[in-house]
Amino acid sequence: MNRKPGSSSFPGLLFSQAGPGASRSHTLSLVSIGFASMISQILLLREFLVSFYGNELSIGILFACWLLWIGLGSAAGNWAVSHLRSLSTLFIGILAAAPLVTGVQILAVKFVRAIIHTNTGELLSLLDLLGYSFLVLSGGCFLWGLLYTLGAALLNGEKGNARSGVNRAYILESSGSAAGGLFFSFVFVNLFSTLQILLVTLFMVWSIVIRLAPSEGKRFTLTSFAMLAAVCALLLQPVRSLEYKINAAQWSSINPQLTFIRSMDTKYQNLSLLRSENQHTVFSDGRPAYTIPNTYDAELLIHSIMVQRPDAKRVLILGGGFNGVLREILKYPVGSVEYVENDPALVPFVEPATGRRDRDALNDLRVRIISADGREYLRGKMTSYDVIVMNVGEPSTASLNRFYTVEFFRLCRQSLTAQGIFAFSFPSSAEYLAGELKYLNACLYRTFRLVFDHPLLIPGTHAVLIGTPDRKPLMAQPDTLALRYSAAGISAEYFSRYSFEELMPPDRVQYITRTLDSAVSVRVNTDRNPVAYYYDILLWNRFLQGGSCFIFMITPNWIVATGVMIVGSILLMFLLQRRRPEKQRRSACAAIVAACGMTGMAMNILLLLNFQETFGSIFEMAGAMMASNMLGLAFGALAASRLPGNVRPAVLLLAAVAALFSAVLLLPLVLDFLISVRLMPFTLGAALFSGGLVGTVFGLVNRIYLQHSSTMGSMYAFDVFGSSLGALTICSVLLPVLGIQNTALVLALILCPALAAAGLMKTSFGDRKDPGEFSY
Repeated sequence: MNRKPGSSSFPGLLFSQAGPGASRSHTLSLVSIGFASMISQILLLREFLVSFYGNELSIGILFACWLLWIGLGSAAGNWAVSHLRSLSTLFIGILAAAPLVTGVQILAVKFVRAIIHTNTGELLSLLDLLGYSFLVLSGGCFLWGLLYTLGAALLNGEKGNARSGVNRAYILESSGSAAGGLFFSFVFVNLFSTLQILLVTLFMVWSIVIRLAPSEGKRFTLTSFAMLAAVCALLLQPVRSLEYKINAAQWSSINPQLTFIRSMDTKYQNLSLLRSENQHTVFSDGRPAYTIPNTYDAELLIHSIMVQRPDAKRVLILGGGFNGVLREILKYPVGSVEYVENDPALVPFVEPATGRRDRDALNDLRVRIISADGREYLRGKMTSYDVIVMNVGEPSTASLNRFYTVEFFRLCRQSLTAQGIFAFSFPSSAEYLAGELKYLNACLYRTFRLVFDHPLLIPGTHAVLIGTPDRKPLMAQPDTLALRYSAAGISAEYFSRYSFEELMPPDRVQYITRTLDSAVSVRVNTDRNPVAYYYDILLWNRFLQGGSCFIFMITPNWIVATGVMIVGSILLMFLLQRRRPEKQRRSACAAIVAACGMTGMAMNILLLLNFQETFGSIFEMAGAMMASNMLGLAFGALAASRLPGNVRPAVLLLAAVAALFSAVLLLPLVLDFLISVRLMPFTLGAALFSGGLVGTVFGLVNRIYLQHSSTMGSMYAFDVFGSSLGALTICSVLLPVLGIQNTALVLALILCPALAAAGLMKTSFGDRKDPGEFSY
């Protein structure tokens, strides 16, 4: 085939001679792809949390579908590169359209409940959640993956080297993703609403499009840029007003009886306030979190606790104090109350909807409102409390699970006076416990008993657990408690001295405690084995439309057996392909990239959870953690690309995979070390290092794979497929079922085919020198 000067080495792909300006523009375009796709991912994640009530399983499904479609888009880019003669126009058009498609996806997520006729508070089955996530994310994510391969092809057209285009695209896209995470966490979320962030992102992307588009002179480009910036600035406020109307329509479509008041995105959650007749409901990430007023539940919780220590002087409330809890505690002769709320925006957000008595309680001179993570706050306190009341919500996520572990209960015990009490409530049943609800209750009860010798359980639809370091058991006789409550002189609207007889009949208490004690197979909830939120996922699935699910079959033996079967199948495939070396080489490259992508994603998520456990909250620094990992990917790929031309990449690849294998085995020790030293640069450095290993593997695999292949998006597709599987399984299955130590062993097992493949490539290609790579 005759090719014009400057054309690509790929059949059917034609590029004009690229000058320095084109090179810079294409470099910026790849950075903008990473930047905009990261912003889109975060925005869609927040919307999914609101519409689908996300826990780790649903978030894992979201990331899995996201990465799957990006992988499919990247693979489809191979066809475009092979069959289309000019890609520049296609690349520019898709780049301009991708942020707009994200806007359509956001609207689709907002109104999905109206489309599928699902009411407020109603959960979706896992099958429905998977189906809707797969459909909603299809278009936009496919385009982002397609853009990566097209961008790599354009860079290849400039340098004339396939490995140059692929690795440069990977480095630039990862760098843009890192910048997007940092900008979102530290700039955008503080200044703009969701649609405003999307508008600013659109402006930045279209600025790159203007630079890429053919023009007759610099003046046209600058003029267009200035006009675009002016339009963006003028639209910021109208877009915020439009977003308010869209949110109102969203909630009205879900439940016409709810009147939308307002909503806001904080660094920690999405908050929405709605009114129904004389009641307000606060929704946190789409879930009904608080009802205002909620006098009955507040009286039931506080008086059943405070009657044990009616003379308490120092009280600590962890979460949810504004909704009657604080008001009821102040009826006792307490000297000071510390109310700790993780999200500093929550109390100001809900205060206008609270009644006069609750507002007076919040402004009482004895009350000090503190914005901090409850666990981190307790860890730094030297004083002791007479009563600690935890009201953070059920352990439905890994984040909330931290407040129901042995380690946290011990921290609370250390923070109590000799006769102090610690108490919390959780979903239960007053009459009968069985199935998933029994597992969840037994897990919390057994965990609590490891720290508090004589716990008192008060049955109910929300049971209450009370513990004390005092050697004397807590008072459990209803008549004695009734006398003590009467002596305290407390007046309540719904709670009275007769409530104890209703709440705590001895036969019911004994039945419930015997039932929980009999569940010997239930595991204890710890920081390293966070199983309570897994039981909550099982309970969640129990009440869904879909009924039973594969998740009930998951056991440690099932996971190990599945892992061994997968590893064995891959190794068998290598053996069967030994007489077809080129196919064996392609399979080996795919196995290495997919396994390392899955392992890298799992390590990154474990580091995020470890950061949260160490420093209290991941939300504010999530961008920094993600940026550290993405920069590691970029640096690793860059290091692989900048190696001298006389290197043997197969030898280095084996060393890189072995280093990742060792890092996985050492991960539990590293996580313990990071918690003990409590230095943020160390945690960020660990994320950077793990990303660097995965990026190095990717760069080296591409140096080998693209010596004989022109399908530039293939390895990237396998990388994101592996990452998709890691995102789906690590928090929703591996970590809660196996714990950190055994999860690390399973990840090491998954890397075994990658080690075997790297060893095979060293044997087959170890003596081959590489012709070199690009330089900047």
